[in-house]
Amino acid sequence: MKNFIKGLINKGKLDIYLLKMQRQISNIHTRIKHLNNDIHQLNKERSLITDAGINRILTKYQSDLKFLSSSNIFMTTDEGRSFLQDYETLSRTDKVKQLNAEFVKAKEEFLQTVNSLRNQQEKVNTQIKEQLHICRDFESMKEALLKSEVYVTEEQIRKPLRKYEETYKYFKTGVNLSEEAKQFVHDYKKMDVIIHASNKHYLQKQLKSHNEFFNNIDGKSLDTQQRLAILSEDHNKLILAGAGSGKTLTISGKVKFLVEKKNVKPEDILLISFTRKAADEMDERIAKRLQVPVNVYTFHKMGLEIIANDRGIKPDIFDGDIQSILQEYLQNEVYKDMNQIKKLITFFSYYMQVPKDVTQFDSLADYHEHTRHIDYETMKAKVDKHTFIQKKSYHMGQQQQTLHGEVVKSFEEVLIANFLYLKGVSYIYEHPYERESGDRDHRQYRPDFYLPDYDMYIEHFGVNEHMKTPWLSKVEEAKYVDGMKWKRSIHAEHGTTLIESYSYYNQQGILLEKLRENLEKYHVSFSDINYKDVFDSIYDQNNNTYFSEFIKLLSTFLTLYKSNGYTSDMLDTFIEKNKKEKIPLIRMRNQVFFELLKPMYAYYENHLKKHNLIDFNDMINDSTSIIKKGSADLPYSYIIIDEYQDISKSRFNLIKAIQDKTNAKVMCVGDDWQSIYRFAGSDISLFTQFQSFFGTSKLLKIEQTYRNSQDLIDIAGSFVMQNKRQFKKELKSAKRCGHPIRIMSYQKQILEALEQAIDDIVTNHGEKTEIMLLGRNNFDRKVLDKSLDFELKYDRDSDKVTVTYSKYPKLKIFFLTAHKSKGLEADNVILINAANSLLGFPNKIADDPILSWVLTDADDFPYEEERRLFYVALTCTKNRTYILAPEHRMSLFVRELKEQYGIESSYSTKEEGAATTEGPSCPRCKKGHLLIRSGHKSRFLGCTNYPTCDFTTKHVSLLKNPRMCNRCGGYMVRKKGSYGYFYGCINYPYCENTTE
Repeated sequence: MKNFIKGLINKGKLDIYLLKMQRQISNIHTRIKHLNNDIHQLNKERSLITDAGINRILTKYQSDLKFLSSSNIFMTTDEGRSFLQDYETLSRTDKVKQLNAEFVKAKEEFLQTVNSLRNQQEKVNTQIKEQLHICRDFESMKEALLKSEVYVTEEQIRKPLRKYEETYKYFKTGVNLSEEAKQFVHDYKKMDVIIHASNKHYLQKQLKSHNEFFNNIDGKSLDTQQRLAILSEDHNKLILAGAGSGKTLTISGKVKFLVEKKNVKPEDILLISFTRKAADEMDERIAKRLQVPVNVYTFHKMGLEIIANDRGIKPDIFDGDIQSILQEYLQNEVYKDMNQIKKLITFFSYYMQVPKDVTQFDSLADYHEHTRHIDYETMKAKVDKHTFIQKKSYHMGQQQQTLHGEVVKSFEEVLIANFLYLKGVSYIYEHPYERESGDRDHRQYRPDFYLPDYDMYIEHFGVNEHMKTPWLSKVEEAKYVDGMKWKRSIHAEHGTTLIESYSYYNQQGILLEKLRENLEKYHVSFSDINYKDVFDSIYDQNNNTYFSEFIKLLSTFLTLYKSNGYTSDMLDTFIEKNKKEKIPLIRMRNQVFFELLKPMYAYYENHLKKHNLIDFNDMINDSTSIIKKGSADLPYSYIIIDEYQDISKSRFNLIKAIQDKTNAKVMCVGDDWQSIYRFAGSDISLFTQFQSFFGTSKLLKIEQTYRNSQDLIDIAGSFVMQNKRQFKKELKSAKRCGHPIRIMSYQKQILEALEQAIDDIVTNHGEKTEIMLLGRNNFDRKVLDKSLDFELKYDRDSDKVTVTYSKYPKLKIFFLTAHKSKGLEADNVILINAANSLLGFPNKIADDPILSWVLTDADDFPYEEERRLFYVALTCTKNRTYILAPEHRMSLFVRELKEQYGIESSYSTKEEGAATTEGPSCPRCKKGHLLIRSGHKSRFLGCTNYPTCDFTTKHVSLLKNPRMCNRCGGYMVRKKGSYGYFYGCINYPYCENTTE
């Protein structure tokens, strides 16, 4: 029994020992992981690893090596050896054998890992030596470049840098870099800075050595920025040249420098300008005056030459414009498709203008500012007007009321009126309610629409889905909501039928659908009117400027469409993609537009095919295809493009194809602030995102301007840079001119404002000065036809309309559109259309959001191209720019000049009873001003924003003594009470504020 018990005890001791050894073996496995981590860390070393360094690592594992030095697990400790000696039988059990086998395996794995450490040392050191050799190669390359005394382009350095990219990553991701490696990492990372410094040094030397050359380019001395633009040799270079900065002189200097100083053959330079006139001027300066025989191409000439060389015959190019073909379609072809006529009328009735509805604004002031340009004349009125014009004199007088009586108060009311008219539902706008309803607090009730055939009324309420008007002040909101309740009570009291409509319907895109639904509930029948008659009435290419502008929009869209290389199938793609548009009104508008465009596009393409013609975009696209297939032999080493801000997608594709084939250096000169030819296909993204399209590029600036004063530059530059997606320039001028922009505001007499502006110019500059009259549109000059003092004559040679003013016959006056004025200048400029209207400045049709479908990267900045056009108009002057603006429909741009730059309407004309911008503002909309109006029996004050703001008050004395109510924002007026006179708020009883 004793032996049995002793055996159990010994077995227990052995189990405890074995458990201890099991833990020790587990620890060895953990230590192996640690050793592997140390080996992994060696991979990050970027300095040579010494034997001493390896020994320092192994020192951490001496106890492990000692433990593993035995051949048997029982030989690792004194306790184990004692077991092996005293209990040999127990040590031969399967359990012991298994543990011993684990020990041997762990030992082998550990020792193998130690050997890996030694091997890794050798491997890492070999790699470090190889990479350091590459570093030395890099330093040699760098030194050679710096000593080469040449301009190093990014294109030249990019390929060599790629060779060292892996070495840079190797050292960048490592630790303990040697001084040599640290220098490499620094130099590689800062290579652009190093090259820039080297180039700067090179350019400074070149400036000195070529100083005499640059002192006389066509008799003029170039400024430093112009010289640097010429000397820099980047593979892709964009020169930002501000208005009047001498960009043509810079281009001429570049060509002369290449030929005379760089020994470039003239035929190896491809010089392109956009217009024949500009090309001729460039040729005159370079070939004739500078005696450098370089051909100046237009894109038109270049495209013809490429095609002719490839096919052996020049193609016939359509020399008209898309607008003329679209007008031909509308005059003739459209009558064959009544569905197309219906779509046209639908677009004009509902989608010509796309304002936001009132529920999307924080204040009524913002809403009025946004909608001030909208045409509130209904379709019915337009047709009646046409009928009126066609009638004989006898009938004219009888129809005067109809002609003048159909202007509504909101865009939503226009939609409702046009819907009723086109559906054949007779209506009367704001017809007096059938019962007397006026009282002490209310005038006679005039519902928005009365349907006489059904004896029912329609009221459109400008509220959100909560029946609130948060864009109004609390007092005005209370008035409006009470007014709604009062109108409903009138109908309830007399049992008349009222259909209600709300502004939030329009926001949700269901305004007309809800109207249809509600009318059908009361069995109102619809019968489409004769759309052809409507079309005949409103389409008059000579008189309907809206239609003319719409045709321009269609033309611009198609030009951009073809410039992208799209075929007819893409319109189907647009239609499918448009189905995902989330805003219902925009989705429906786009749908109608695309469906209108499809047959027009087909008609245009058929016209070209029928006459065996191709248009400009076809020619450019064909030329690009010829270049890409490699059949053209091109010698060019330099491509220089003038007016690059006018580049289109098709033109860019051609230039890029030529560059890809020849590896020519490209120099583009232009000014994104003057990118104004979208209607001709230009796409500003190709300019502002130059590097995205051309690859690694250099941006240089020419900022010294010789035309405008610094005073004008500061205002105009800040104005145009409100759109931050353009390049910032710090234009400088030595000229000074106080008050460089003068706003001449007027009520109705624009000619009086014009004459005052001319008087001011003559006073300051004499009668022999030059005046450029600028209009946003060509028809703006018609204002001059209203006066016998102005005589207009078209000058074909200069493409200007010369103007003779009888008061100052020696004045050199001429009229141009803002577009045609680009690049031209005059002593003074008068901008004669600065109205906030659909066709004013900004022109709301020209910047239509539908164009985003055919632009490379559409900019959602409001009126972004119109802003640039306004900038062009402002900067045509050598002295001052005068702006004629209607005081109560002032252009958004002019208002911005007043509010942000403090430019006053210092010469505004005053008519009797007129509101002024210094007078009392309207307490309801905040943006309008109060002026005297005459009623049937008395005078009252009304808002200049009428009809969209119908605020009125009988307190005419406010004009002389406006006192603001400090509670509600209304006005305090003198009243008589039981204890004498006091001041009370005009908003009583909604506001009970009183003062002595």
